[in-house]
Amino acid sequence: MSASVSGGSLVGEKRKLRKVLRRADLVLFTACAMVSLDTIAFSASIGGEALFWLAASFVFFLIPYGLLTAELGSAFPVEGGPYEWAKMSFGRLPAAVTAVLYWLCNPIWVGGTLAATAIATLEAFFHHGEAYGTGAEIVFGLIFVWLTVAVAIAALRYGKWAPNVGTILKAIVALLFTGLWIAYLAQGKHHGSIAVSDVKPSVTGFLALIGVLAFVWGGFEVSSNASEEMLDPQRDVPWMVVRAGAVGAVLYGLVILGTLLVIPKAQLSNVGGFTDAYNRVAGVLGGSAGGVGKLVAVLIVLTLFSSGAVWLEGADRAQAVAALDGAAPAWMGRFASFGTPIAVNLASGVVGSVFVFLGFLLTKGKLADFFGVMIALTASTATLAYLFVFPALVVLRKKYPDAHRPYRVPGGMFGAWICVILTELVVVLTGFTLLWPGLIDGLLGRSYDIRASWGVSRAFFESVTLGSFAVLVLIGVVFWRIGERNRARGIAGEPEPVGAVAASAPEIG
Repeated sequence: MSASVSGGSLVGEKRKLRKVLRRADLVLFTACAMVSLDTIAFSASIGGEALFWLAASFVFFLIPYGLLTAELGSAFPVEGGPYEWAKMSFGRLPAAVTAVLYWLCNPIWVGGTLAATAIATLEAFFHHGEAYGTGAEIVFGLIFVWLTVAVAIAALRYGKWAPNVGTILKAIVALLFTGLWIAYLAQGKHHGSIAVSDVKPSVTGFLALIGVLAFVWGGFEVSSNASEEMLDPQRDVPWMVVRAGAVGAVLYGLVILGTLLVIPKAQLSNVGGFTDAYNRVAGVLGGSAGGVGKLVAVLIVLTLFSSGAVWLEGADRAQAVAALDGAAPAWMGRFASFGTPIAVNLASGVVGSVFVFLGFLLTKGKLADFFGVMIALTASTATLAYLFVFPALVVLRKKYPDAHRPYRVPGGMFGAWICVILTELVVVLTGFTLLWPGLIDGLLGRSYDIRASWGVSRAFFESVTLGSFAVLVLIGVVFWRIGERNRARGIAGEPEPVGAVAASAPEIG
């Protein structure tokens, strides 16, 4: 194959894709993307009101987000879904930035908070809570990153089993923990963070948690990045959204509730909070607690690993499609013969490795400080990637009114606008609260101590978060410019608009 990627080559690359994702795969795939144990303690760190904001975000963010994804994913089932929806609505430049944010936040996450949480878990259960040392932590972080990349590289008919099994393991861990904290409380023990007064919502709690909750609930569209590898996306995507959303909400809710019930707020560690909570309730197992604890530690690491794998499998495809379409360098559009975007997969491994080194070296091995900065950067970048995706719902209804829509958001255009406004508001608030913490507090006349909240100075925090975000946006613009030149030379670009293909697609059923 030549070094160039033309419209014809785009079709050729897509011929390598195989339809392997069945309805059950989609539910497990998406639920795995939505449930990750690395954010449990951070969500619980504001105390009992986390339950209120979890429920509120379920109603005012997760449900509208699921509804609009069900319509977009079933009406426009194309590979690289979020990139294509943004491009069809707003053009290649916003879509190029969308693809870069959506892609790069994931290797940053894998090399950042996922690796940090996995290391903290092993240290808690296998090293008596003592740190292994910066060198050993970096080595483990690199192994974690490249094993995750290896799964993303595998043919999807094999690679899909990592998130599928990962969802089952997450359910096992969550249900085991739930059983233990119920037994723990039944013994009359209660040292947690929940009192009636704690559940009362506050502006402080909302600003502290909204960005992380938006990140927690993300994932409905991940499988749509592999739409052309689904057996029947128009029927299966809406079905998947309902069931994966229910699984994610139940599992995450049970684990946060248990953590709040057994760990006092002042003792919650943002990086090791879930393991702390498990260790506290494991006493009900008696002499077998140690052996079960080591098994649980292994399961937790595997669930973190599966979370990283499923997001890389989805986001890497979006970036590869952007390259094929002329919104990124052409080399990034390379798919292996077995249907995975090999070039972007390897680039993800490099980016994840860089953040393992940078994170641990800059924070001198202080895992909690590393975790705090990485969760802010990852959550803000991942959520802001939806900036042009959510409004695509109303734009595409107007641009392609005749496209077959097996599912529509209820309420006509009014219902569509409600979903877009609610989700877009959360996206904007996430950017302000995580990239520039304290900005809204200052406008409201409230004091804000960034070191108390994040463990680092404002200069360090903002140089990492704002600086990294600015670089990612710049990369998106540069990729778009390179893609523009490639399209002008006829070596990239789609042979015909995706919207026209979707509009002319035959109805099913």
